[in-house]
Amino acid sequence: MNDIKLVIACHKKVDSIPKNKIYLPLEVGASLHEENFYEAKDNTGINISDKNASFCELTGLYWAYKNLDFDVLGLVHYRRYFMKSYFCLRKN
Repeated sequence: MNDIKLVIACHKKVDSIPKNKIYLPLEVGASLHEENFYEAKDNTGINISDKNASFCELTGLYWAYKNLDFDVLGLVHYRRYFMKSYFCLRKN
């Protein structure tokens, strides 16, 4: 089995983080603010966090590529995940 890591680009604290070990919530733009939402931040190790205003969640993807050990790397937004329950359409 490949080591899969899906980085969740977060710029604020959210309650809907999946409880699956392949997901890693990452605070993006961490060098531009003082709040601490998540343990993993894009301003540690090799990073371009200070360029977050121009590159948005790509600063998190760059951080993950340079600092994590993985076979497969993915990036998701903090409100959109790759999970079956999130793809189900619901009628009101």
